[in-house]
Amino acid sequence: MSDNTSPDAVHTLSKKDNNTIKVEHESAEAWFCTGSQEIIFLTTQAAANLDRHAGEMMTVVDGFTQAKALYSEAIQEYGVLNSQISESAGLAVKEAEIARKENILAEKREALQEILGEFESSGAGYEDIVELIPIRERTNKGSRSRKGKRYAYAKKGYIDKLGTGVKHRVKFKESPGESIFIRDKKNNINKIATAKLKKQLTTLRTNNESAKFFSKDDICDIDKTLTGWAESWNNSLVLNEELGQHVDVSAGAQFMRFACNMGASGGWDPQKGELAFKAEAQARLSLASGTAKGTFYIPDRIGWSLSYQLENQPKPLNMGMLRCYFSTSLIGFAGASAQLEAQLQVKTLNGKQLITGDRQARLPRFSERRTTGATFHNAREQSAEDKDGLSASGEIFGGARGEMKMSGGIQWLQPPDLTTWQGKTGKDAKKAGQFVDFCSFSESLVGMAGAGIGGAFQCDFINGRFCFKIAASLCLGVGAKGSLEAAVDYDKLKDFGGWLIYQLYSLDYTFFDVVTPWAFTAFTQVSVMLLSDFKVSIEYGMRACIESVQTLDDIYSKFINTIDSGIDASKKRNLIASNILSTPGFLLSCTPESKGILLYILTRHGIMDHFDRDNRGDEFIPDIYGSRKAAILVILHSIQTQREWFQVLSRINANGEDLAGGNSALKYMVAQNKMNELRRYLQEGRDRDNEMDNIYRALKIKPCIGYALAMNNTWAYRLAQADNPFYTRMATFSPLSLNSSNSKDNI
Repeated sequence: MSDNTSPDAVHTLSKKDNNTIKVEHESAEAWFCTGSQEIIFLTTQAAANLDRHAGEMMTVVDGFTQAKALYSEAIQEYGVLNSQISESAGLAVKEAEIARKENILAEKREALQEILGEFESSGAGYEDIVELIPIRERTNKGSRSRKGKRYAYAKKGYIDKLGTGVKHRVKFKESPGESIFIRDKKNNINKIATAKLKKQLTTLRTNNESAKFFSKDDICDIDKTLTGWAESWNNSLVLNEELGQHVDVSAGAQFMRFACNMGASGGWDPQKGELAFKAEAQARLSLASGTAKGTFYIPDRIGWSLSYQLENQPKPLNMGMLRCYFSTSLIGFAGASAQLEAQLQVKTLNGKQLITGDRQARLPRFSERRTTGATFHNAREQSAEDKDGLSASGEIFGGARGEMKMSGGIQWLQPPDLTTWQGKTGKDAKKAGQFVDFCSFSESLVGMAGAGIGGAFQCDFINGRFCFKIAASLCLGVGAKGSLEAAVDYDKLKDFGGWLIYQLYSLDYTFFDVVTPWAFTAFTQVSVMLLSDFKVSIEYGMRACIESVQTLDDIYSKFINTIDSGIDASKKRNLIASNILSTPGFLLSCTPESKGILLYILTRHGIMDHFDRDNRGDEFIPDIYGSRKAAILVILHSIQTQREWFQVLSRINANGEDLAGGNSALKYMVAQNKMNELRRYLQEGRDRDNEMDNIYRALKIKPCIGYALAMNNTWAYRLAQADNPFYTRMATFSPLSLNSSNSKDNI
């Protein structure tokens, strides 16, 4: 075998009586290479050495996988304990256990990386892996070898170095119509032809007459092994189509299976073709396609505290616990890198944003994530690398197919309702807050934000959606490269509003420059119109992503004109009042500007309003503007602090503009004048102006962080008179799916 690139034996059609070739030299082990479609036969010593090498490969990836699983389990146990306020005594012990398992994981990863080589963003980087199926495993010395039923992996360089006399190769036919791999028009393998596989096995013949290394009994063993393997992969395509429609034997797919610890997972089951492997949430691997799908939380399911350093303010804004999650396909070298590396980075390929591993950066230690978290300031001066993400070459994705997808989002730990965990029963006291989305991303959002958005964390309004551009380092960890581009789907607008208003509340309603002024105005306008008869058209425009800042402003101007005067305008104002009364909680996700606009709209009245019978109410004694006055009081009840009170009242106009022009001294004078106007309106009919005074007197002087916002006339609001020390600890934890579906062993 002078040339390693050509096989020692090929498949040729021959008479059956010539198929049996006597073994005339040292007994050999047989291995099938899934990528090259060939069987290699090794001498006893070479087979033993390959076994040892494959065992080392399996040991390092299995050690890393086991350490990663134990680390995840430790974080889960910490999180469950952390979410139960009454069980906080053992947190220090749990954190010490996490630190110990974190050190073990680092050691296992280093050992693995020494074998795999460096992963580089410009290419696959890792040394290629050859996927092998041992057809016969040697038992006790002197006994007959038995067929294997497991996967093994070796370095390609190791296989290539096996030379003449120790390695013999028999290659299956690859010509159209004869190959065991059946391909579609796009050249994807959609089935392994077991009938052809069996036929070719019975007609194998060596070209090298001096290399007589297998017998008819050997072929029988090979048949049993390989048809079982082929049926397993075929079934995986039928039973689990959502995981991968095609067989993939590319180098990237082989490496992906290796990264998911296929070598230690046991063999294959003809009825199953997938593997559940350990991650922060359940993830499954399709064996045939080498495609894993699942949800992965970054940095972990607990998240980390994100703070924003405001200009000229010594104390940063605590934005609460945030975490990033990916519901993604892990394919080829890129997918394997995301599974194996400690850190992720954002890549763009063909107009899609995707994630890969990043060996250069390292996630902060768990204790650091839990205490200091990450602090940023919204500097616009960023490197092009961080601002626009990293471009990837196609080879890094190992021939990734069209089904490679990425979706996910940024979630924040929503503060719990006070009455939920401070209830009268012990169970209520243990309930935790919940992580909710406030923006989401997918692979197709690249370029959505354009060059207009800068800073480490910025929100703008583009094409009918509130869009974010977020430095990857804020979500994935310090040193992570690239940027995530996210958008707020209309169905998540309420959650986005909850996040936005809570940040304003935490700032006590000072300027929040993470959101651009025009995006903030757009959100204010949308919030107001969703309470009006414009709701249907606004919903359509937002869902269809056809609105811009300008078109939305034009629609808003038309809306304001319709509520100016006349009977129809009176009915429209009454409709807004009715919607406020039926959904008062909606106001807790409204800006001070939108509340000021709503007060302006509800207090508009003229002579035609007296001809509108709906303005008299349904009571025995008529009350002019009864529903509007009630709605005004509901708006005032949604105000959280004394500062917000003045912010709202100084913005009672059609556009919610600050009538004081930013002058804090003038603001109180403007607000007092508007209070007097409101008082006169509330005095019409049944006098209700005294309620306004009571509302103001009950308002907090400053925010109390860590509780869900509540109407200021509720017990939940009155009980929250200090910051909640448990807020940053609380999170929900669901069971972690950790077991292999193909093996009793944990992966």
